[in-house]
Amino acid sequence: MTKATQPVPLVPEYAPAQAVSTSEEVQARQTFLRLLCRPLVTAHIDTQLYRDALRYAKQIDGYCKRLDYRRAHLGGAIRLVRNPILGTVIAPPRPIDLPPNRVLTLTALLAAACEEVEGGVTLVKLSELVAELSSSADRQLTPYDPDLLAERRSLVKAAAILEFWGVLRKRTTLVSDVQEWTETRHGIGAGYDVDREALLLFVTPDTIALAAHQQAQFAHLHRPDHVDGDEPATRSPMIGPSPEEDSPDAIWESQRQASRVVRHLRTLVETPALLYADLPPDEAELARGQRGLRAGEAIGLIGGSIEARAEGLVWISREDECPATVVWPTARTESWAALMVADKAGRDGHHDDDGFVHLASSEVEDILEDLTEWKGHLFRVDLRNDPTQLRIAVEDTLRWLDLLRTDADGSWHLSPVTGRYRDPELVEPMPGPEQADLSPDPTSDSIYFTSGQADRADCATQTAFDLPEDTRDQ
Repeated sequence: MTKATQPVPLVPEYAPAQAVSTSEEVQARQTFLRLLCRPLVTAHIDTQLYRDALRYAKQIDGYCKRLDYRRAHLGGAIRLVRNPILGTVIAPPRPIDLPPNRVLTLTALLAAACEEVEGGVTLVKLSELVAELSSSADRQLTPYDPDLLAERRSLVKAAAILEFWGVLRKRTTLVSDVQEWTETRHGIGAGYDVDREALLLFVTPDTIALAAHQQAQFAHLHRPDHVDGDEPATRSPMIGPSPEEDSPDAIWESQRQASRVVRHLRTLVETPALLYADLPPDEAELARGQRGLRAGEAIGLIGGSIEARAEGLVWISREDECPATVVWPTARTESWAALMVADKAGRDGHHDDDGFVHLASSEVEDILEDLTEWKGHLFRVDLRNDPTQLRIAVEDTLRWLDLLRTDADGSWHLSPVTGRYRDPELVEPMPGPEQADLSPDPTSDSIYFTSGQADRADCATQTAFDLPEDTRDQ
């Protein structure tokens, strides 16, 4: 399969000054980016990242100061802590493989159980500790019941999460041992060592306390908007008469004004794009007017380049092996179906002035029905026979990419970033003019993208995004 060539950018793009950056600076930025993708690292889990984080500690501390982060180092573990601003932190897109709430609850209980462990511990012992903790908790919590198969399976998944972050280190254990305990509750399950340094950095109580303190400060303020957990920590500016200088509203407003630049920079660094439509009017005006400064700051922190679009700023990495790369689409039904649905929805939906595309729930159902009739024979059986599950799978995929927001009534709001992706139409190659008198090779397996869709055919393997051509800066 041939890959389409990259077109010449038609929008302002801020690129790093290659002559100024040294090899050390580039390596420091790449290490910081890798640490952003894996904020808790141990010498055992990722030796190279741990060594690089120590080597470039001075530069990383400078980056953290710019973003109001902090680097915590304890023995053989390093944690990148994102300090809350205005009582919350910017939430990156929800992972598509985010565990269920029950697994997350058991993960927290399992981490607490590890506090009681000295040396090695078996899965059976951890299960007993979790059952004891959950039954004696002061808060309303469904007790963990090791007699239930579903509970044991959830506990094993929770242990795998702690193992991923380096809190638990599995000793030499056969997979069959874990499966035997999970399915029949026979044997010891698995043996673990607890990394106490990683455990102490796994949860940062001081950060939680700071967020709770800030939220308590703002609890009784008269604010026009409420911050949703999945949105950036911004609110509309105060409406009506100016509050007194020592009033809670005035204090909150001054902190909002003072934190604007940091919040904008965090959004640009941690999420696919900084969209002006997500900001209050005064913040949108500031971000638009200082887009060159924000672009330069972001490039200095994580490298790459920044495209300035009419809808916002977009970070682009052209590295083949970027740790922030989103591998999408894949061969799974929900992956390529989401690509095709997003492309169709972008063409059929209502475009607003901010670049968002809006569709009613019924319009989404029509698009999914058309796709099922056209390509349904290629779907997995579970998605082919259940339209509801197909819609859930497509929506989860698009949310994971931060391309979709939904309302309670099921209506869709596609981000302008969706314009980065195209549904490639595959066709057999046509002979060129100079080959008109030659017969096409029947054994040829070459496939080309049709015109109009080849401009970003390879975009889905990059973290870079394009916004719609008709809404770019003029």
